[in-house]
Amino acid sequence: MENHEIDKLKELGGFFRKMNGKMKLVSLLKKAKEEYDKNNFAESLSNCKKALEQDPQNSVALRGLGCIMQATGNNKQALKFFARALEYSQNKEIEYTLIGTLYYKEKKFEEAIKYYNLAIDINDSYDEANSGLGQALLENHLEILDMQDRLISREIF
Repeated sequence: MENHEIDKLKELGGFFRKMNGKMKLVSLLKKAKEEYDKNNFAESLSNCKKALEQDPQNSVALRGLGCIMQATGNNKQALKFFARALEYSQNKEIEYTLIGTLYYKEKKFEEAIKYYNLAIDINDSYDEANSGLGQALLENHLEILDMQDRLISREIF
C-alpha cells in the first residue's frame, strides 16, 4: 500500500471517529430533552453534563442545564447557564427569549421586555420572543395601572 493510500485511510478513520462523536453527542442531547419532558431532571442533568464533557461549548447542553436549573427553582444558576450558552450559540434569540421568560416569571417585566426585544432584533419572526414580549408588555402595563389605582385611592394626587 502506498503512502497516499495510507493517508487517505487515516483521513477516513478520523472522519468516522468525528462522526461517531457527533452521533453520541446528539444522542445524549436527545435523551436529555426526553428526560426533561418527563420531569426527570436528575437524568436530564446527567445527560447534559455528559454532552458538555464531549463538547464544553455546546450551547444546546448549556441551554438545557439552564432550563433544568430554572425548573428546579435555581434561577441564578439558570441565568449563568443561559449566559454561557449565549457565548457559543448560533441562535442567540433562543437564549435571549429564555432569559426574558425567566425574568417574566420573576415579575421583572422591564428586564423581560429588554431580553425579548434583543431576541426580536436578531430574529423578528421568532414566535416565542414575540409572544413573550406581548405578554410582558401587557403585564407591565397592568402593573402600572394597579400602581396608579393604589395611588389614587390614597389621594396622593
